[in-house]
Amino acid sequence: MRKMLGSDNIRTLLDYVGFDVFSRLLANRHLCAALENGAYLVAFHFCDIRKPLQRDERVCIYCNEELLIFVCDNKRCIELMSDVDEKTEPYKQLLQFMNTLTANDVTELEKTEDLITDLEDKLITEKRSNSDNSDNIIRIRRQLLKIKRYYEQLALITEDFTENTNKAFSDELLRRYVSLDKRMDYLLNSVLHLREYITQVREAYQAQVDIEQNQIMKVFTVITAVFLPLTLIVGWYGMNFDMPEYGWNLGYGFVIVLSIVVCVGCMVIFKRKKWY
Repeated sequence: MRKMLGSDNIRTLLDYVGFDVFSRLLANRHLCAALENGAYLVAFHFCDIRKPLQRDERVCIYCNEELLIFVCDNKRCIELMSDVDEKTEPYKQLLQFMNTLTANDVTELEKTEDLITDLEDKLITEKRSNSDNSDNIIRIRRQLLKIKRYYEQLALITEDFTENTNKAFSDELLRRYVSLDKRMDYLLNSVLHLREYITQVREAYQAQVDIEQNQIMKVFTVITAVFLPLTLIVGWYGMNFDMPEYGWNLGYGFVIVLSIVVCVGCMVIFKRKKWY
């Protein structure tokens, strides 16, 4: 037997699990409670990894040998549970729902990996850093963080299933739940790998930005070095002393030529040393 309820009717579970467990359900983000009567109460926040930045919604499932109560408002989760054969026993319905919930997640994670790879290639080929690249890196990191937390919930829940503390599962069903737990671990490890990958891309992007900034500072340093001797000449001839050059008819032109020679000489030296 199966009942599908909206989140407004979540207090219906109070009649099946008791006040203490129900209080834990309301207080925790995820929950997998093995009850003494051979039942399970499962709760987690569903995250659609195709659109991970959308608001997630709570999914609550009470399951024993004869009854499965599904409490959720998310349309995708409702559709997945509706596709499960209601004639099978409740624990198999729960298993099938958890399997179909993550059936295509590997493909979606591969798409995210391809997206990161394309972003990395773009950063390498571009001559100048672009603020859009930084925004894309931040957005992908946020998505992966939310997906990671989602899989952490599921991994903890399936791990509790494999312990089978209330002996609710037969040996055959337990093996299938163990297989489900391995899948959740694989998905979680895949997301952790992607987070490391995007971190490396971010570090490469930051290194590129630092190189560009160093090039800019190098140009300013060269300009400063070129005009520094001119500043010395200005300071020298700006002193209030009667210098011999003041009475020389060609003195003004000499200072101009001297300044040009100094600038050209500095540029030639910097060019030979490949400082710019």
